[in-house]
Amino acid sequence: MSDESPTIDDSPENTAPPPPPWARATLNDVTQVDFEELVRSLDSADAAELGDLYRRALPDTQPEPETPTFRVCSMLAGAMGMHFKANEPNDPFAAMIVWADGRRSATPADFRGAIDSLAAMAERAQHPVLRARLADLCWLLDLKRRRIGVCAATAYVEVVSKVDAGILKLRFDENETGALRHEARDLLKRALFIGRATKMDKNGPSDAQKLVVALRKRAIAKRLTSPALMFGRLDLHFGISDAAEVGKEVENLIAGLPAGADDHILVELWRLSARAYHKAKHDDDANRCRSTAGELLVAMAKRQPSAMLAAHTLTEAIQELHGLPGSKDRRKELRHLLVDIQAGIADEMSPFAIPMDLEDIAKEVEKRMQKPTLLDKLFTFAGLSHSPDPDQLIAEAEKAIREHPFSSLFGGSHHDRDGKVIYRSEGGNFGETQDDSTLRQQIARDEGLRRHITASAEIEVARQSIVSNHYLSEEIFAALLEFSPFVPRGLVMTYSHGFTCFFRGDFISALYILTPLLEASLRHVLRAHSHDVTKLDDATKIQEDRTISALFEQMRPELDSIFGSPITTDIENVFLKKPGPYIRHSIAHGLLHDGEPYSDDSLYACWLIFQLCMIPLYEHRRHIRLPFDSPSEAIDEKG
Repeated sequence: MSDESPTIDDSPENTAPPPPPWARATLNDVTQVDFEELVRSLDSADAAELGDLYRRALPDTQPEPETPTFRVCSMLAGAMGMHFKANEPNDPFAAMIVWADGRRSATPADFRGAIDSLAAMAERAQHPVLRARLADLCWLLDLKRRRIGVCAATAYVEVVSKVDAGILKLRFDENETGALRHEARDLLKRALFIGRATKMDKNGPSDAQKLVVALRKRAIAKRLTSPALMFGRLDLHFGISDAAEVGKEVENLIAGLPAGADDHILVELWRLSARAYHKAKHDDDANRCRSTAGELLVAMAKRQPSAMLAAHTLTEAIQELHGLPGSKDRRKELRHLLVDIQAGIADEMSPFAIPMDLEDIAKEVEKRMQKPTLLDKLFTFAGLSHSPDPDQLIAEAEKAIREHPFSSLFGGSHHDRDGKVIYRSEGGNFGETQDDSTLRQQIARDEGLRRHITASAEIEVARQSIVSNHYLSEEIFAALLEFSPFVPRGLVMTYSHGFTCFFRGDFISALYILTPLLEASLRHVLRAHSHDVTKLDDATKIQEDRTISALFEQMRPELDSIFGSPITTDIENVFLKKPGPYIRHSIAHGLLHDGEPYSDDSLYACWLIFQLCMIPLYEHRRHIRLPFDSPSEAIDEKG
């Protein structure tokens, strides 16, 4: 054994990066600073609003040396400013913003070295919003600290109770509905997730469970349909009340609603009642509620002025009736009706174009995004560009080859990052007829330039304009996408999560979520047009769905007739074809590196999927309402 002292390699490659400013507060700092001074008298129940106060208290430039107050305020600004994801029990917090260059705001992982500081502040905090967030974050990072997890759940319940009593206020609470709002529902959901993990209800119903039941019953008693749906679903999800009782109360609510109640709400109430009866194993009652929901959807479809929306609604009705005893003949009748309705869809599902000033694109986009409501901005965002006509692409490629023959005179090989040849193109000639591979190479080059301009000067500019003025949540997108015939009903929330990630700048999550969903939606739309999207293996007698590649190879005419050849060609050029981004193959086989989801092609791919979801809704945008969609919901960049 050598008696030499060990050496430490302090070269730049082996030096750990310093923690971010929001994770440097020590226990000593916490004891020196009155960290609640800024929020002690604040009556807000919004964690982000508390975070804004701490952020505004920070100096414009980082002091040298750092002060305890600076470190504590930075930590609280970061912790309170994280994005809250109530539906994800194991990953409830995320960065509020991610920039295209990789920079981001705080995430839970940043605080791993500061758990003791978080715990000390959580134990001392008097403001329940501050105590809930700090205790939750501490417990999330160290699940062995059961006591602080219980503290977090209890604080969440206290926040909701004080909101209900009018002591604390949520943003945009113009109707004074107390805790009968989705923000309160989300806080209770988080408390229930923690309670389930920490076994808080081991000796009887927890306070969170009791509050959920009370709010559900109040919503039903007051005939408030949306809160009744929210808290009814929450009750059933966690199995708090007797399911049969929930089903019966929801039916009573439906019976007491006035004539002319919103049909979509009625359908969701019947579905909730059916789910409750199914959970209670009351099959006859569950089937009756499902049948009622299905027939209500049929009536809605017959009243639709649009063949596209009528077909979408009727498809939902057939799906709702699927599996019900004695419904076979009725479903057969509805399928025939669906075929008749679909005859009028072809003219509705078509590409659209919006003129733009190519000399000053970014300024023009910023000007166009100055719309009064979030809904207007989302439709404008979806219409920023249009898919080019494939015949025009070929004509422009041939013209470019004629005008610049030496650029394509020699054949080319396209390599991946490992040096493998993934595509070869033949050399061009001086005649009028060009080899297909030469044209494809030129088209890919032209389209790459177009996508670059569209993504960097239009899509990214418009996206930042929207997120700087509006808080986008999954519920907003769900309220919009549930009416889109392009989105299967069972994937509304997944789509909503993908678009939420996209607009907030989490392009990695967005690309990996939305790309596979494209294939599901194409099959969904083809099925809605009565096309068979399955294949049968004669040898094994196994029937499987066609992949997206098979759909384009074997059902291209059907796709063109539905979407139009410009859109199908754009999908193919972005997701399927070489040379080009080839995004679908790269996603499926793990070929993308970390930075590629931030590329122009990836941004364009996510935007294109968003456009496909929105195209069918353009003619009906005046009849769509989003949660809090009003000019008053706009907030400044600090808020």
